[in-house]
Amino acid sequence: MIPSTRPAGSPFTPFVLMALFLVFGLGGTLIGCESAKKTLSTPPTVKLQQDGDHEFKWGRFESAAAFYKRILDREPGNPAALEMYGRCMLELDRPAEAADAFLTGTAHRPGDRSLLFLLARAEFSSGDYDRSFQLVRTWAIDNQDAEAWLLLAGFALELDDPDNARDAIERAIKLDPTGSAAAYLAAADLAERLGDTDLALRRLRQAYGIEVDNSVIADRLREYGEIPGPTVVLPPGV
Repeated sequence: MIPSTRPAGSPFTPFVLMALFLVFGLGGTLIGCESAKKTLSTPPTVKLQQDGDHEFKWGRFESAAAFYKRILDREPGNPAALEMYGRCMLELDRPAEAADAFLTGTAHRPGDRSLLFLLARAEFSSGDYDRSFQLVRTWAIDNQDAEAWLLLAGFALELDDPDNARDAIERAIKLDPTGSAAAYLAAADLAERLGDTDLALRRLRQAYGIEVDNSVIADRLREYGEIPGPTVVLPPGV
């Protein structure tokens, strides 16, 4: 007869112990699988951002917004996700939701120029004209920002307000007379709208002097019977 190897007083036989090891081992495996599933079902923020950016790049704005929304559900103040979610809402013609996202974003990125401009555009598109004008005008004055004045001019033109548009365009030209032809093109557009073709041509000639390789300006000069070249250039300024 083979003697028992069970310690005296132990309630477990070797077979029982082996069974317990198998049960606990299997349980640990199951717990590990559940943990892995949970990890796979909640990708990190950086992956969600990359997926959203990819969808946005290809114009799939609903899909992109869903990725950014998952980030915001997890991190409500994530600045990058807030900006891109707002951009999606603008593309989807939901400007009020875009404005909410951008407004929250500015609280986390105070002084961010591009975000403030996006907020102003969203509020303008949603019909909050006074608020959008106030935002851009305050920024333009405080920062002596020519581009902000041009944005304000664009708002004014959309509302058929030529006086405010002219004032904003001229302020932009004074602040940055040679930096970009954009202000002169805006001035030419306004002059044409008001029937002042002489002023429109002068502004186009000034714009050409700043961007001589701009084919759009050259084509518009030809429409006025001008041949683009050094002789048509006029000095910059109001």
